[in-house]
Amino acid sequence: MTTDVSFCRIPADAAERWKTVRDVVSGDQAMRCGGYLPYLNVADKSPENRARNVAYVERAVFYGATGRTLDGLIGLAFRRDPRATLPKQLEYLLKDADGRKNSIYQQSQASVGNVVEVGRHGLYVDYDERLARPVIKAYAAESIINWRFEGQLTMVVLRECIEEADEFGLVEVVQYRELALEDGTFVCRIWRDQGQGWSLVAQTVPRSSAKTFDFIPFQFIGSRNNDADIDDSPLYDLAKLNVAHFRNSADYEDSVFYVGQAQPYITGLTEEWRDHIEKESKAYIGSRTAMLLPAGGSFDFAQPAPNTLVKEAMDQKEKQMVAMGARLLDQTRAAVTATQNENDKEASTSILSMCVSNVNEAYQNAIAWCGFYLNLVVPADAAYKINQEYAKTKIDAQVVTALVAAWQSGAMAKPDLRAYLRAEGVIATERTDEEIDADLDGEGPALGTIVDPPTA
Repeated sequence: MTTDVSFCRIPADAAERWKTVRDVVSGDQAMRCGGYLPYLNVADKSPENRARNVAYVERAVFYGATGRTLDGLIGLAFRRDPRATLPKQLEYLLKDADGRKNSIYQQSQASVGNVVEVGRHGLYVDYDERLARPVIKAYAAESIINWRFEGQLTMVVLRECIEEADEFGLVEVVQYRELALEDGTFVCRIWRDQGQGWSLVAQTVPRSSAKTFDFIPFQFIGSRNNDADIDDSPLYDLAKLNVAHFRNSADYEDSVFYVGQAQPYITGLTEEWRDHIEKESKAYIGSRTAMLLPAGGSFDFAQPAPNTLVKEAMDQKEKQMVAMGARLLDQTRAAVTATQNENDKEASTSILSMCVSNVNEAYQNAIAWCGFYLNLVVPADAAYKINQEYAKTKIDAQVVTALVAAWQSGAMAKPDLRAYLRAEGVIATERTDEEIDADLDGEGPALGTIVDPPTA
């Protein structure tokens, strides 16, 4: 029986995948310090070999395709502003969702990024006594260390790092937040290390003004679905390819350094000439300096052949990374047909759309739980929706004319026409039919319409 609250049930292989993707997305410094490059001649511990390995790491060039791809996908999801329809009592979430002045827009960007990055994230709705209102707290995959699901979520343990003032500085204190469902009632406990192991320092039974919770207000978010199981990391394959490219780069730069320059050599020297040159300890090379040699002697350069094998391996991996998602950000790729471009976009955004859909569902639940704390019945249409349509509109004026004609002839209903125009980006997704009708009524008659004069 495990009684240690710090027990972690995250599988080692999942943690390793997350670390790899996090480091690759972080970029150059994380890759150099993360041990991703092999140690050359591992049996040689001499100062010379250690210095060579330091130089081997420093000369490597990191190609940040994975991080740029993640940035591009987040930008694609938030190319249009999310649609927010919240009750007045919950509109504060638009400016401060977590009690730390991070808006729901900013928090949801990070949530989408984490789900695309490692395939796992979490939202917990807590009541902030200082602010006297519920807040939405976000947790990275690595912080969700333990959970139990028995028909419903019955236990979650979250690792938190709290900053506390210490004279002129700050001290980071690790604590664990246990969320448990006991006898049908939600209980929250805080555990800290008091010098003799983890001790319970606080326990609360969160409730609205009407009743306690009969569920845990914590929502898992995954790349495939929002259950407690660990989903695959959407960027893992691309990250592994990025690591392999980094290793190829280290080998390539190492070979360029050691054999990339021409090597001068002299042949046909007698012992006398050899001793003379060694005594001088120098020989000038250049078109304005004569190279004096004995009869039969010659001077030349040895030029190594290009190391094409490693370079070809790097080029091939760059093409593979383009095919796996970096194509969205590659500005120099060859021209492709419209069909190829759509296929590329479809393959690249289908996973993004699924991740965004899961994030939207999680925020839908979180908003409802905020309402529960305030004893507020949240309307069914209250939501925070991130855009899931990523293709640019392809509709032209002729198509619009044909659609309007179909509506006028009775072949298409007006709501269907507007739904199509929303899907194509012609009408903003947040605009309702009622808002459009009200604006049209306020504009008066259309241009060219004959209006009867008012009667006396």
